Amino acid sequence: LIQAKVYIDFGPHPGMDRLPREAAIANCIVITNKEGAAFHDTDVPIPDKYKIGTFEVERIHKLLKESLENYKEKTKEFDSYRDWIASQENKMENCVEGLISSVVTERPN
Repeated sequence: LIQAKVYIDFGPHPGMDRLPREAAIANCIVITNKEGAAFHDTDVPIPDKYKIGTFEVERIHKLLKESLENYKEKTKEFDSYRDWIASQENKMENCVEGLISSVVTERPN
């Protein structure tokens, strides 16, 4: 991924996938379908133009060509996704702390 410019994932996306996030962190332009979790912006919050609803070869080809020809400009469109990914660790820590706190404070004597 560190050498790639584009990451394409047309898989089933059964949950918040790790690979699209790792690709974005490696500064790849992420292109997905709209299957499973990738359909939801809460799980894969990338610009909609990078989510392919219907497999259209010409549209995909055009998107790939634009992405590669204008890589420096296009990768900036994923800055907010990378920021969101970076915030996930803190959110998870807060959830775990909240769970531990509630278990300890609500534990019957």
